[in-house]
Amino acid sequence: DEESSKREEPTCYECKKPGHLKTECPNLKKKEQFKKKNEYSKKKKAMVATSDSDPSSSEEESDEEVAHIAYMAIENEEEDEVNFYFDELQNAYEKLYVEYENVCLKNKTLKKNAISMSKEIENVKKENSKYINEIDSLQKENEKLKIEIDALKKSFSIFSNSSAKLDNLLGLQRCVFDKAGLGYEEMKNVKHFKNFFVKKVEHKIVCNYCGRIGHISTSCLLK
Repeated sequence: DEESSKREEPTCYECKKPGHLKTECPNLKKKEQFKKKNEYSKKKKAMVATSDSDPSSSEEESDEEVAHIAYMAIENEEEDEVNFYFDELQNAYEKLYVEYENVCLKNKTLKKNAISMSKEIENVKKENSKYINEIDSLQKENEKLKIEIDALKKSFSIFSNSSAKLDNLLGLQRCVFDKAGLGYEEMKNVKHFKNFFVKKVEHKIVCNYCGRIGHISTSCLLK
């Protein structure tokens, strides 16, 4: 900020100091005032010398001096006009230079913004690439899971078929004592395993008074 403020301040090309233009320079104004005083004193001395000259001098010399004074006055006026025109050019140049510095500062700021935006774009591109890689990885993992699910379905189907076959085999199996087809006669009277274990028949006690099981009428509580 300090450097930009210093650059915005104009520099005088007369005294080489910042803060004002050449047309506003106090040193230049002093020089112009001193120059005008010298010219005025020179003109005054010339007029006095002309009036105090010897009356015996020729009229030609007097005319030449008057013409010389008039020529000097015209020349001074032209010089003042030239100086004024130069000052205008100098002022315009200084204004253009100030505008040039301002444009340079704006250009520098725009370059910084462009660099910052370029970095942001690069960061966004990197982040986008990262997300794309993650999506690819998830898609590959999804494909693997699909393959595993298909394999599990096949294994389950095989297991179900094997279980059904096992049930069929168990349903078709014979008694261990059945020797038919192995050179033995068919055992018609052999009992199967389910007939080996017969449940014991229990006699139930029934009350003749209330009709309930578990006691007799003599011990009935409802009497």
